[in-house]
Amino acid sequence: MKCPKCQTENQADSKFCVSCGAALNVAPPPPPPDEGIRGRPPSAGKKYAHGKDPTLALILSLILPGLAIGQFYNGDVMKGIVMLVGALILSFTILGSAAIWIWSVIDAYQVAKGNQSLWN
Repeated sequence: MKCPKCQTENQADSKFCVSCGAALNVAPPPPPPDEGIRGRPPSAGKKYAHGKDPTLALILSLILPGLAIGQFYNGDVMKGIVMLVGALILSFTILGSAAIWIWSVIDAYQVAKGNQSLWN
């Protein structure tokens, strides 16, 4: 590597010129490409919902409680089926139905926003 000040040849890993002591412009290695969702590094084997509106997912889950429509909207079919079966099984209890409904609403919003991964 040549010194920009005195043109002396230096070793490739030198930070300063051996002749004049000037700082050598050693470029840092380029950062790896970010292929994650919303600045998050990609996780092995995890899938995320792309192009989904979190507000719409939340509204769908609020309007049709227990049917897991927000999960189906996000493409999270497996989780939607589990929530639907859970809602059917727990439909005779108010607390059980409320728990599934709250989980469905929060999860649909978080998955559409990209904060949580899909189950399938």
